[in-house]
Amino acid sequence: MAKQGHFRNATGHSEFRVFAPEKSTVSVVLLADDMSSARESIALTLDALGYWAAQVPPLPDGTRYLIEIDGQRFPDIASRSQPDGVHAASAVAEPKRVTSLGWHGVRMEDAVIYELHLGTFTAEGTLASAQGKLGYLAELGITVIELLPIAAFPGQRNWGYDGTYPFALQKDYGDYADLKNFIEAAHTLGIAVLLDVVYNHFGPEGNYTAAYGPYTRSAATPWGAAVNLDREYNHGVREFFLESARYWIQDAGFDGLRMDAVSMIFDQMPVHLLRQFTDLARAIGAAEGREVLMIAEHLRNNKHVTSASGFHFHSQWNDDVNHALYAQLSGETWRHYENFGSFADVVKALDKGFVLDGTRFDKHHRYLLGTDGADTKAIEHVVHIQNHDQVGNRPFGDRMITAYGRDKSLLAITAVFASSFVPMIFMGEEYGETAPFLFFEDFGDAALIEGVRQGRKSDYDFGDREAPDPHAISTFEASKLQWDHMQSPAGQAVLDYYKGLIALKRGGELGPRDRTAVVITGNEQTRVIRIETTKTLTVLNFSDAPQAVQPAPAWLLYMASGTIDAEGRLSAFGAAIYRA
Repeated sequence: MAKQGHFRNATGHSEFRVFAPEKSTVSVVLLADDMSSARESIALTLDALGYWAAQVPPLPDGTRYLIEIDGQRFPDIASRSQPDGVHAASAVAEPKRVTSLGWHGVRMEDAVIYELHLGTFTAEGTLASAQGKLGYLAELGITVIELLPIAAFPGQRNWGYDGTYPFALQKDYGDYADLKNFIEAAHTLGIAVLLDVVYNHFGPEGNYTAAYGPYTRSAATPWGAAVNLDREYNHGVREFFLESARYWIQDAGFDGLRMDAVSMIFDQMPVHLLRQFTDLARAIGAAEGREVLMIAEHLRNNKHVTSASGFHFHSQWNDDVNHALYAQLSGETWRHYENFGSFADVVKALDKGFVLDGTRFDKHHRYLLGTDGADTKAIEHVVHIQNHDQVGNRPFGDRMITAYGRDKSLLAITAVFASSFVPMIFMGEEYGETAPFLFFEDFGDAALIEGVRQGRKSDYDFGDREAPDPHAISTFEASKLQWDHMQSPAGQAVLDYYKGLIALKRGGELGPRDRTAVVITGNEQTRVIRIETTKTLTVLNFSDAPQAVQPAPAWLLYMASGTIDAEGRLSAFGAAIYRA
């Protein structure tokens, strides 16, 4: 596997390697301190596979440079740093090696995941400020943090899925020293840190790959051209992304990757790139004596994604649990909820994992989507009641507790934790955050900005309300967590409830990861689901009226989101957990 861009080689020298097949000349142009002119040009030499390379004495961090290809200058698409933006010169930078003595990672069996967006997690929106919250997350019981993408994107604010430099840390989040400190501090508290990466497309602004070679090809994706993984010169493109994955795991020290929308990674080569990613991660983990977790967002309910003979991810996002719970409790049937809504869907999701299992027509994709997930392991499913997509792709970015109230929200999250699957929390939900998480961007191209505005308006029904402007800084600011809410009595009550769920989950009493140890039954008439293990009985009332619980005398009430009246009835949309 070839390294990309600028890196320090084994002798400590600076080396550049650029994949640009069928180009006549390629050189690195080092810029003067004021960046107004070139101070040196370094000619690169072409090899038989389309790589151009050269070695020079060590260049100090911060050195600005451009890649000149056949007389035209561009940023380095494998840049480690874009301090002046996605259209400006690249800068020499390298991650600081994470040193966590005695750290062996977190197993999927022990994962309680917390998804967060750095820009809105704290008021400052930086790695350094987020580090200050790690103690809180450890106390909450989180064992895995999943960062939304941090690869360099246009402007100062973005979800991260419009990144154009798969090796570069977004400058507004901090520098590589901050990243090192964040990961090491998390490890000290027993928390693994995963990075969300986007390898299925390049963002719409700041993408200079076409100047280098055939990095993309014509194919229908929701974001434009697909990455070229199986056409001419695909070997260099594949290595570009494999090296990016290695870079973040090995050089930067992340504990694994969550890979975005991998069903949009089209590959007809003998060994699929997705399998190469997971083999690479396992090889690094074995060599370094630590767990390196790989989680896929595939969203086609395909058990091949996690099977040992398939792509071999440790786990994949399972949106069926979310959709079944949300559609049942909200009555919403639009877009991704149109296949769901029945009580039976909730029971099946909690029991089998996949509701769409190849036997039901998917109204959205218009085919019999999915495979039978009954024989998959519990750890192969990451489940939730909300995430950045499920909240941010609502017209007004409203969270479940805002739209449908505390009772339904706590009922849904209790179901998630009582299942045998791996639970994931979206930042702020653990204390009942009511601030929205809206779609926001900071593009520089006026036509693109307007296109995004109109696209959002055409995709969603905003009714009589004005659509939030994705480009407005106020939209971004409105999406920041309001930590003061946690200090309110309501916030503390929700937080205490989440802490209780997490403690039971981590202790193996609630929703143990062995699917055979969890018995799930549902009563269509009463709309009550019972989830029983040897140590806990969870009762979930999906009815809008109180329902009789009637546990055996050996079961003692431990915690509840609702109330149980004198007649032993659990309140509407209430949850109760009993311990033996």
